[in-house]
Amino acid sequence: MKFFFFSFLLLLATTATRAQDAALLAAEQARGILTGSGVRWTVNVTGNKNAKFVATSQGGKIFAEVIEPADAQGRKYLAESDGNMWFWKPGLSRPVAVSKRQRLSGDAAIGDIASTSYVDGYKITGTEDGEVNGEAATIYTMEANSLGDTYAKIRYWVTKNGNLGKKAEFYAKSGNLVRSSVMEYNNKASGKPFLSKMVVSDSGTNITLTFSDVSIGDYPSSLFKRESLGGPKSSGLPK
Repeated sequence: MKFFFFSFLLLLATTATRAQDAALLAAEQARGILTGSGVRWTVNVTGNKNAKFVATSQGGKIFAEVIEPADAQGRKYLAESDGNMWFWKPGLSRPVAVSKRQRLSGDAAIGDIASTSYVDGYKITGTEDGEVNGEAATIYTMEANSLGDTYAKIRYWVTKNGNLGKKAEFYAKSGNLVRSSVMEYNNKASGKPFLSKMVVSDSGTNITLTFSDVSIGDYPSSLFKRESLGGPKSSGLPK
């Protein structure tokens, strides 16, 4: 269960040189990334493991808190804009770092896909015309700017009508396809289509993320600070 949330966060946040492409940026905004303000969703997960949590994205950072299942309730996760990720659960004295290897493992890869920005952290190395589900699309090929990015290469299908990212493929440094995702946009935010569903495929296993209760707004910066995740709070007095 812990690995799932690691992955979710990584699919929504990364920072490096930004690829300058208006259609790609519009597609990211429809996924709730780089919107210029904060976004909060309730996320329901179905597949081998079912879960429910609330995720908040703002300023390139993602905070998530688990609601269900009961044995994971209260766990919190933070993905920072520099690619670092942190985890805390009741009983831990302080948040712990999540390694890149963990972010690629099992369920953690799911969160990583949901939180990875295809604009930040990756550079466009090629485009071609194609289609996705019968819609005309531009297929972007993007490569990571640094070894710290989770995937070496991403292929991303963005519809020509509406600039919506409908499909993505994620590749390892070896060139092998690691996993893929397809997205739907039946929610509305500011009068525009907004992410409602993501299905992630990994080695023949599908996990579905359903996004509801979309709320656009400005959230307190303290929500995205590592020390706010949990554990004893410092008194501020010298020891």
